[in-house]
Amino acid sequence: MNIEYITCSDMREHNDIDEIINLGKKYPMAEFAIQAHPPKFSPCMPRYVWFDTLVHAARVNKIKLAMHVNSEYRTELCHGNIPYALRRLWDIRRDDNTPVIGRVQVNINGGNDKFKFYAGKIADIIRAYPDIKFIFQYAPAQDARIKRLGKQNVPFSLLYDVSGGEGKLSRDSWGGIILPNHQTGYAGGLSPDNVVENLNYINTLLPADYSTWIDAEGKLKSPGPDEKKLFDTKLAEKYIERAISWQLKNGYQK
Repeated sequence: MNIEYITCSDMREHNDIDEIINLGKKYPMAEFAIQAHPPKFSPCMPRYVWFDTLVHAARVNKIKLAMHVNSEYRTELCHGNIPYALRRLWDIRRDDNTPVIGRVQVNINGGNDKFKFYAGKIADIIRAYPDIKFIFQYAPAQDARIKRLGKQNVPFSLLYDVSGGEGKLSRDSWGGIILPNHQTGYAGGLSPDNVVENLNYINTLLPADYSTWIDAEGKLKSPGPDEKKLFDTKLAEKYIERAISWQLKNGYQK
Protein backbone atom coordinates (compact mmCIF):
# COMPACT_ATOMS: atom_id res chain seq x y z
CA MET A 1 0.00 0.00 0.00
CA ASN A 2 0.95 3.65 -0.36
CA ILE A 3 0.81 6.21 2.47
CA GLU A 4 -0.42 9.46 0.94
CA TYR A 5 -0.60 11.51 4.14
CA ILE A 6 1.07 11.14 7.54
CA THR A 7 -1.18 13.38 9.60
CA CYS A 8 -0.06 15.05 12.83
CA SER A 9 -3.07 16.49 14.65
CA ASP A 10 -3.69 19.22 17.20
CA MET A 11 -0.77 21.57 16.83
CA ARG A 12 -1.49 24.80 18.70
CA GLU A 13 -0.36 28.34 19.39
CA HIS A 14 2.44 27.14 21.70
CA ASN A 15 4.19 25.59 18.68
CA ASP A 16 6.77 27.55 16.73
CA ILE A 17 5.49 28.27 13.22
CA ASP A 18 8.95 27.89 11.67
CA GLU A 19 9.26 24.41 13.21
CA ILE A 20 5.99 23.33 11.59
CA ILE A 21 7.00 24.78 8.22
CA ASN A 22 10.45 23.18 8.35
CA LEU A 23 8.96 19.78 9.22
CA GLY A 24 6.50 20.07 6.36
CA LYS A 25 9.23 20.99 3.89
CA LYS A 26 11.52 18.21 5.13
CA TYR A 27 8.78 15.56 4.93
CA PRO A 28 6.38 16.28 2.04
CA MET A 29 4.12 13.36 3.05
CA ALA A 30 3.48 14.97 6.45
CA GLU A 31 0.24 16.85 7.06
CA PHE A 32 -0.41 19.17 10.01
CA ALA A 33 -3.97 19.58 11.27
CA ILE A 34 -5.54 22.21 13.52
CA GLN A 35 -8.55 21.36 15.71
CA ALA A 36 -11.26 23.94 15.08
CA HIS A 37 -14.09 24.58 17.55
CA PRO A 38 -15.58 27.95 18.63
CA PRO A 39 -14.42 28.13 22.29
CA LYS A 40 -10.75 28.08 21.20
CA PHE A 41 -10.80 28.84 17.47
CA SER A 42 -12.75 32.02 16.78
CA PRO A 43 -11.33 35.16 15.13
CA CYS A 44 -9.02 37.19 17.41
CA MET A 45 -8.44 34.20 19.72
CA PRO A 46 -4.75 33.18 20.06
CA ARG A 47 -5.13 29.80 18.33
CA TYR A 48 -7.01 31.28 15.39
CA VAL A 49 -4.51 34.13 14.96
CA TRP A 50 -1.62 31.63 15.19
CA PHE A 51 -3.11 29.33 12.55
CA ASP A 52 -4.02 32.25 10.30
CA THR A 53 -0.35 33.26 10.42
CA LEU A 54 0.73 29.70 9.58
CA VAL A 55 -1.72 29.51 6.67
CA HIS A 56 -0.41 32.74 5.18
CA ALA A 57 3.19 31.58 5.65
CA ALA A 58 2.28 28.34 3.87
CA ARG A 59 1.19 30.30 0.79
CA VAL A 60 4.88 30.46 -0.15
CA ASN A 61 6.04 27.38 1.78
CA LYS A 62 4.18 24.48 0.21
CA ILE A 63 3.40 22.22 3.14
CA LYS A 64 0.29 20.13 3.78
CA LEU A 65 -2.23 21.73 6.16
CA ALA A 66 -5.61 20.43 7.27
CA MET A 67 -8.48 21.51 9.48
CA HIS A 68 -10.40 19.14 11.77
CA VAL A 69 -13.82 20.60 12.55
CA ASN A 70 -15.53 19.91 15.89
CA SER A 71 -18.55 20.74 18.08
CA GLU A 72 -20.66 23.75 16.97
CA TYR A 73 -18.65 24.26 13.76
CA ARG A 74 -19.18 20.60 12.90
CA THR A 75 -22.92 20.93 13.50
CA GLU A 76 -23.15 24.03 11.33
CA LEU A 77 -21.42 22.25 8.44
CA CYS A 78 -23.73 19.26 8.78
CA HIS A 79 -26.66 21.69 8.55
CA GLY A 80 -25.25 23.08 5.31
CA ASN A 81 -23.76 26.29 6.72
CA ILE A 82 -20.08 27.30 6.59
CA PRO A 83 -19.13 29.57 9.51
CA TYR A 84 -17.26 32.67 8.34
CA ALA A 85 -14.31 31.84 10.60
CA LEU A 86 -13.75 28.65 8.57
CA ARG A 87 -14.70 29.97 5.15
CA ARG A 88 -12.12 32.78 5.16
CA LEU A 89 -9.33 30.25 5.87
CA TRP A 90 -10.57 27.77 3.26
CA ASP A 91 -10.48 30.58 0.67
CA ILE A 92 -6.78 31.41 1.18
CA ARG A 93 -4.84 30.24 -1.87
CA ARG A 94 -1.32 29.93 -3.13
CA ASP A 95 -0.03 31.65 -6.25
CA ASP A 96 -0.95 28.54 -8.26
CA ASN A 97 -4.57 28.93 -7.02
CA THR A 98 -4.54 25.76 -4.92
CA PRO A 99 -6.02 26.06 -1.41
CA VAL A 100 -3.50 26.21 1.42
CA ILE A 101 -5.81 24.04 3.53
CA GLY A 102 -5.97 20.94 1.40
CA ARG A 103 -8.23 18.75 3.55
CA VAL A 104 -11.09 19.38 5.98
CA GLN A 105 -12.11 16.63 8.39
CA VAL A 106 -15.63 16.83 9.84
CA ASN A 107 -15.61 15.04 13.20
CA ILE A 108 -19.09 13.57 13.37
CA ASN A 109 -18.24 10.77 15.80
CA GLY A 110 -17.84 11.23 19.55
CA GLY A 111 -18.99 13.98 21.89
CA ASN A 112 -22.53 15.18 21.31
CA ASP A 113 -23.48 13.44 18.06
CA LYS A 114 -27.23 14.06 18.32
CA PHE A 115 -27.12 16.82 15.69
CA LYS A 116 -28.96 16.67 12.36
CA PHE A 117 -26.95 15.40 9.40
CA TYR A 118 -28.28 16.78 6.11
CA ALA A 119 -26.47 14.75 3.46
CA GLY A 120 -27.76 16.85 0.56
CA LYS A 121 -26.64 20.15 2.13
CA ILE A 122 -23.24 18.70 3.03
CA ALA A 123 -22.87 17.54 -0.57
CA ASP A 124 -23.52 21.12 -1.73
CA ILE A 125 -20.60 22.33 0.44
CA ILE A 126 -18.34 19.65 -1.02
CA ARG A 127 -19.34 20.71 -4.55
CA ALA A 128 -18.63 24.36 -3.68
CA TYR A 129 -15.02 23.47 -2.74
CA PRO A 130 -13.97 20.91 -5.37
CA ASP A 131 -10.24 21.29 -4.69
CA ILE A 132 -10.50 20.64 -0.94
CA LYS A 133 -10.73 17.02 0.16
CA PHE A 134 -13.41 16.43 2.79
CA ILE A 135 -13.06 13.66 5.38
CA PHE A 136 -15.69 12.20 7.70
CA GLN A 137 -15.01 10.06 10.75
CA TYR A 138 -16.33 6.54 10.45
CA ALA A 139 -17.64 4.34 13.25
CA PRO A 140 -20.53 1.85 13.28
CA ALA A 141 -22.74 4.49 14.95
CA GLN A 142 -22.24 6.76 11.91
CA ASP A 143 -22.80 4.11 9.25
CA ALA A 144 -26.30 5.27 8.24
CA ARG A 145 -25.15 8.88 7.89
CA ILE A 146 -22.18 7.90 5.77
CA LYS A 147 -24.31 5.75 3.48
CA ARG A 148 -26.73 8.67 2.96
CA LEU A 149 -23.82 10.90 2.02
CA GLY A 150 -22.48 8.20 -0.26
CA LYS A 151 -25.69 8.41 -2.32
CA GLN A 152 -25.03 12.10 -3.11
CA ASN A 153 -22.37 11.30 -5.73
CA VAL A 154 -19.74 13.64 -4.32
CA PRO A 155 -16.11 12.83 -3.43
CA PHE A 156 -15.16 12.42 0.23
CA SER A 157 -12.85 10.29 2.35
CA LEU A 158 -13.49 8.24 5.49
CA LEU A 159 -11.36 7.81 8.60
CA TYR A 160 -11.63 4.92 11.03
CA ASP A 161 -11.59 6.92 14.27
CA VAL A 162 -13.19 5.52 17.40
CA SER A 163 -10.60 7.11 19.70
CA GLY A 164 -11.41 10.67 18.68
CA GLY A 165 -7.95 12.01 19.53
CA GLU A 166 -7.79 10.45 22.99
CA GLY A 167 -4.78 8.30 22.12
CA LYS A 168 -6.54 4.98 22.74
CA LEU A 169 -5.37 2.21 20.48
CA SER A 170 -8.44 1.12 18.55
CA ARG A 171 -7.23 -1.08 15.73
CA ASP A 172 -9.78 -3.73 16.68
CA SER A 173 -12.30 -1.33 15.10
CA TRP A 174 -10.34 -1.04 11.85
CA GLY A 175 -11.41 -2.86 8.73
CA GLY A 176 -10.87 -2.67 5.01
CA ILE A 177 -12.23 -0.17 2.50
CA ILE A 178 -15.44 1.34 3.90
CA LEU A 179 -17.05 2.60 0.68
CA PRO A 180 -15.80 1.88 -2.85
CA ASN A 181 -14.29 4.95 -4.53
CA HIS A 182 -13.94 6.79 -1.20
CA GLN A 183 -10.45 6.76 0.31
CA THR A 184 -10.14 5.07 3.72
CA GLY A 185 -7.69 6.20 6.44
CA TYR A 186 -6.81 5.08 9.96
CA ALA A 187 -6.57 6.74 13.39
CA GLY A 188 -6.70 5.66 17.02
CA GLY A 189 -3.71 5.49 19.34
CA LEU A 190 -0.99 5.71 16.70
CA SER A 191 2.39 6.75 18.10
CA PRO A 192 6.07 6.85 17.19
CA ASP A 193 6.49 3.59 19.11
CA ASN A 194 3.70 1.60 17.47
CA VAL A 195 3.32 3.12 14.00
CA VAL A 196 5.40 0.43 12.27
CA GLU A 197 3.48 -2.41 13.91
CA ASN A 198 0.17 -0.80 13.00
CA LEU A 199 1.19 -0.10 9.42
CA ASN A 200 2.00 -3.79 9.11
CA TYR A 201 -1.54 -4.54 10.26
CA ILE A 202 -3.21 -1.95 8.02
CA ASN A 203 -1.26 -3.42 5.11
CA THR A 204 -3.14 -6.69 5.61
CA LEU A 205 -6.50 -4.90 5.32
CA LEU A 206 -5.99 -3.11 2.01
CA PRO A 207 -5.15 -3.99 -1.61
CA ALA A 208 -1.47 -3.81 -2.50
CA ASP A 209 -2.00 -0.79 -4.80
CA TYR A 210 -4.19 1.20 -2.39
CA SER A 211 -3.37 4.74 -1.18
CA THR A 212 -4.31 5.41 2.45
CA TRP A 213 -3.32 7.75 5.28
CA ILE A 214 -2.70 7.60 9.01
CA ASP A 215 -3.54 10.19 11.67
CA ALA A 216 -1.97 10.52 15.13
CA GLU A 217 -2.88 12.99 17.85
CA GLY A 218 -2.86 11.98 21.53
CA LYS A 219 0.46 10.13 21.41
CA LEU A 220 2.21 13.12 19.81
CA LYS A 221 1.84 15.18 22.99
CA SER A 222 4.13 15.81 25.94
CA PRO A 223 3.45 17.60 29.24
CA GLY A 224 3.76 21.37 28.92
CA PRO A 225 4.67 23.95 31.59
CA ASP A 226 1.39 23.42 33.47
CA GLU A 227 1.52 19.63 32.93
CA LYS A 228 -1.17 19.85 30.25
CA LYS A 229 -0.21 17.67 27.31
CA LEU A 230 0.65 19.65 24.19
CA PHE A 231 1.67 18.83 20.62
CA ASP A 232 5.38 17.97 20.52
CA THR A 233 7.19 18.47 17.21
CA LYS A 234 9.98 16.09 18.25
CA LEU A 235 7.49 13.25 18.78
CA ALA A 236 5.79 14.19 15.52
CA GLU A 237 9.08 13.93 13.64
CA LYS A 238 9.77 10.46 15.07
CA TYR A 239 6.31 9.32 14.01
CA ILE A 240 6.77 10.77 10.52
CA GLU A 241 10.26 9.30 10.08
CA ARG A 242 9.20 5.83 11.13
CA ALA A 243 6.16 5.86 8.85
CA ILE A 244 8.31 6.98 5.91
CA SER A 245 10.88 4.27 6.68
CA TRP A 246 8.08 1.69 6.64
CA GLN A 247 6.86 3.06 3.32
CA LEU A 248 10.31 2.87 1.76
CA LYS A 249 10.78 -0.69 2.94
CA ASN A 250 7.30 -2.15 2.47
CA GLY A 251 5.03 0.14 0.47
CA TYR A 252 4.79 0.91 -3.18
CA GLN A 253 5.94 4.33 -4.36
CA LYS A 254 3.08 6.15 -6.07
